Amino acid sequence: MGPEENLPTLIAQKDHLNVLRYVRAHQLREPNLVVTHGKILIESKSLGDAERLASLEQICIAACDIGDLDLAESCLDTIVNPSSNNKSSLVVTKESSRYRKLLALCLEAAGNYESAGAVYDILLQDNPSNAYAAKRKYCILAAQRGKEGDAMKALDEYLSKHPGDLAAWNEMAEACLSVSDFKGAAYCYEELVLGCPLDSNIHTKLGEAYCTAGGVENAKLARKHLAQAVQLDPNNLRAWYGLVAAAEGYLEEIEKMSKNKREAEDQGMEVAKELIKFGGEKLVGIYKGTKMARVVNAVLKESSETL
Repeated sequence: MGPEENLPTLIAQKDHLNVLRYVRAHQLREPNLVVTHGKILIESKSLGDAERLASLEQICIAACDIGDLDLAESCLDTIVNPSSNNKSSLVVTKESSRYRKLLALCLEAAGNYESAGAVYDILLQDNPSNAYAAKRKYCILAAQRGKEGDAMKALDEYLSKHPGDLAAWNEMAEACLSVSDFKGAAYCYEELVLGCPLDSNIHTKLGEAYCTAGGVENAKLARKHLAQAVQLDPNNLRAWYGLVAAAEGYLEEIEKMSKNKREAEDQGMEVAKELIKFGGEKLVGIYKGTKMARVVNAVLKESSETL
């Protein structure tokens, strides 16, 4: 497979081996494609041991993905018990982590979460820092209704050992939002910002979490991150709306304060009012000439009248 090759070309050429290689190399999720070409490929006697094993693993995972449990089990059995015509010098035993990972995936696909969890427990006993097994344990719990609390505990434990996993922080943020833990979600998004400081969408979500959490200080933090979001991406409509909402929320929080404390926030109030005007003008400009222009104008006019 040369660097100039692309997937449609490989499919048209019926190059089954390189189709699977391409999917693996580019980390694509194309289970139907893998199964279709993989079934033909594994009948070939010209495959090397390493390539046959890699293909069988890939087909097994793809079969689990589309719910073809018979094919998945067949691949799993072939991996540990190759036929006499395809004896491999690469021996995979049932005690190996390579086999156990596939076995657990097959059990998950069959809905046998308890047995799958037991296999992951064995993997973690052999290697407590096994990130894959810890992640899958969380996924098993997250897939079961009524076990949301256990799933969050498992994810929290995983993050304590693997704090650099940004995808896990995002998952935890979503889990916190699902139970209205906005401060917890903000903490998770702060970790994401450290890893992706130039991602406008993450700054937007962080600002929204702070804004929803309430309070003057949180409103200020919301304003800060939403302003950063629109600076990174001037076309981020969600961030523009959020910036206006955060500024309004800040003014509402100020109104609840005593007169002395309110006076200390005079400068912040002026900034908030200017942000509402500025954000409103930007949104009006973006929607100008569209069907939504009248609605947006009416909403923003209502906001400006309260200043």
